[in-house]
Amino acid sequence: MPIKNIPIKIMPLKKLLLVGAGHAHIGLLRRIRGTPLINADITLISEQPQSIYSGMLPGWMAGHYILDDIRIDIAAQCKQAGVHFIQQPIVKIDAKSQRVMTADDYDHSYEVVSLNTGADTDMHWLNNADTNSVIAIRPLHSFVNQWSQVLATAQRSAHYQLAIIGAGAAAIELVMAAQVALQRIHPNHQVFLICGDVLLAGFNQKFRHRVIKQLNRLSIEVIYERAIAYQNGTLITERASLQQSFLMDAVIAATGVTGAAWTASTDIATVDNGFIAVNALQQSVSHNNVFAVGDVATRVDKDVAHSGVHAVHGGAVAADNLLTFMVDQNKPLQSYQPKNRTLYLLSCGDKYAIASWGSVSLQGRWVWYLKRYIDKRFVNAN
Repeated sequence: MPIKNIPIKIMPLKKLLLVGAGHAHIGLLRRIRGTPLINADITLISEQPQSIYSGMLPGWMAGHYILDDIRIDIAAQCKQAGVHFIQQPIVKIDAKSQRVMTADDYDHSYEVVSLNTGADTDMHWLNNADTNSVIAIRPLHSFVNQWSQVLATAQRSAHYQLAIIGAGAAAIELVMAAQVALQRIHPNHQVFLICGDVLLAGFNQKFRHRVIKQLNRLSIEVIYERAIAYQNGTLITERASLQQSFLMDAVIAATGVTGAAWTASTDIATVDNGFIAVNALQQSVSHNNVFAVGDVATRVDKDVAHSGVHAVHGGAVAADNLLTFMVDQNKPLQSYQPKNRTLYLLSCGDKYAIASWGSVSLQGRWVWYLKRYIDKRFVNAN
């Protein structure tokens, strides 16, 4: 493991390419800044010069933060770490020739590449013709602009109805943040949660009960049906072959993730819906000089959920492995082994939050302030 402020000498010169600006690469930039790499040519490619921290997004939606509070300046962090920054979306990765192609038709060669691009919102539940009418939570920079448009439209309406589709923790946080924001504009505005059969699968029953009480407290209507289409302002849901229709001014999808579009044409091994297949070392199962972490990747050796918690902790392991691999490819790498119990802090819209840690569940304003402390420490870390 690198020791802070002691330069690591890499012989000969190696080209490391960081693709994407997710939690893992943000952490790696901070590591490099404190531990200079000699004889390493490092470049980071990202579509956006700033990264939005997903853990604070609901707080921004609810009005507790301004946008600058939840953004990390990637271009500035690259400069501080001595890393080249290129602002371009990627279109293809050719692992055989060790090249990354960007939208400006430029090829970027590498010897080692790390992928931390995130993923796209899974829209497979929706008719293809309807895709553009639904607001996807990812990519986050697009969602931020669309949420601002939702608020602007709601300001001009006396009765605005918004549906959020999803059954996971992200959807829960979004729906409560949205309800707080829209109710602040007009008491007639209403947010609905369309969650299918099960809410918060994988969480303990006590935690789910706490969440349902908070949804009721905020007067959020939960519809236990599956969304199948949204067109011309009408949302269609289905349960046991019976369909219903609801008039909605907007629909937001927080329906999990699917592989980014560029993974469809890569020669790097993928699984499921286009996720990069990695082992416990966060290393590609097909190319040992390719590392991937966060939503873009899926572990093939065990089931690890796509979540911010694992992106941060798995990212720290991936950063160590990248630096080790750059120094000596024959050195053993670390494996990321998720803990049996993971701490989840779920914000409930109005500076209130619920904590889940294994079978333990707690709630209160103090939990929200704990979450704020942890989130701000990550965003503002030096």
